[in-house]
Amino acid sequence: MHSKAKYLRLPPMGRFADCLVRRLLFRLGNRLAPLFFTGLTVALLGLFAVSLQARAAEGAASARVAEDPAWRIRIVEAAVIAGPMVTLGEIAAPVGDIDANLWRELAARPLWTAPEENGRPVNLTRPRLQQAMLQSMGQDFASLCLYPPALALQRGGRVLAPAEMHDVVVKTLTPLLAALPGEAQLSDFRLPATVFLTDAKHRLELEEPQNLTPGRLSLRFVVRELDGSVNKRLTGTVFIDCWALVPCANLGLSKDETLDPGKVTFMRKNLAQVRGEIWDGKGGPWRITRPIPIEQPIMVSDLTYLPTVERGSVITLVYQAKTVRLSVKAEALESGVKGESIPLRNLSSKKQVYATIVDAGTAVIDSGFSSSTAYTQAD
Repeated sequence: MHSKAKYLRLPPMGRFADCLVRRLLFRLGNRLAPLFFTGLTVALLGLFAVSLQARAAEGAASARVAEDPAWRIRIVEAAVIAGPMVTLGEIAAPVGDIDANLWRELAARPLWTAPEENGRPVNLTRPRLQQAMLQSMGQDFASLCLYPPALALQRGGRVLAPAEMHDVVVKTLTPLLAALPGEAQLSDFRLPATVFLTDAKHRLELEEPQNLTPGRLSLRFVVRELDGSVNKRLTGTVFIDCWALVPCANLGLSKDETLDPGKVTFMRKNLAQVRGEIWDGKGGPWRITRPIPIEQPIMVSDLTYLPTVERGSVITLVYQAKTVRLSVKAEALESGVKGESIPLRNLSSKKQVYATIVDAGTAVIDSGFSSSTAYTQAD
């Protein structure tokens, strides 16, 4: 009885359960193993087929490239990515005569993972971009790409094209140019190269300048939300050329020379290249205050009125009262023009008085002086 009990002793409950599970798994594995390896084989064959298909497509495309190399792929400097992968069509455009079906196929090809955060630009330098294109497209296509110095990418939103900012400047400033003299035009636009907007519905505006003059003009842009609030501010410049007919020296003019009409000619000049106020060609007579080279504009600062009375000249000094008119010879102590009051010395009394120039030989005494103090003798 005891000997039978020794051979019939059951294992503890834990060991018994462990043995039972191992036997069940062994039997189940023998039955499922063929199915598992069959599924794995099918999956591997599927992946291999896809890989072969992709390689075949790439090979076919490469063959078509070899047959038609008269086109290139120009990669832009800034692009917005819509999905989780960057596609060739989002960052590039064809240049030249490329088959439409081939480009449609290439444009849809995924390249690399898009930036994770929406509205936050990521920059790729030219070497990194070339390496990424080589890995994604292969040597045949990478060698046909025209690369920018750098590529900026943003997921979502939109990118402002330089042409769009250019059009905003022209549309805003063109009506204002009519107020400038002559023929005004815009040139040498210096605008931000890459501007990303976080929302495609943001709008760009240019603030009107307070003072529009020929030359370099500072520009202030604002990006507005749908409610009109300012989202971003940008700056730039543009050059305003203004061509007009202005008086110039027909001959080289010397200092203290009298400006006669024959010495002046009107020429077309760019006012943006002229500093200072240009003479309008009116008034006079004038005297030149500094040398003016031939065909150079005549500035207001270059001219002074030609004196009607020269310093040191002797003229007639007149005092006119209601019932008496007195006159005496006097020496001009300063040069002056008609209508200007200058100091004179009475040659008889040697006293100084002020009188207003009437013409080259006459001055009338100013009010406030009596005849007894101004004159010592009469005609």
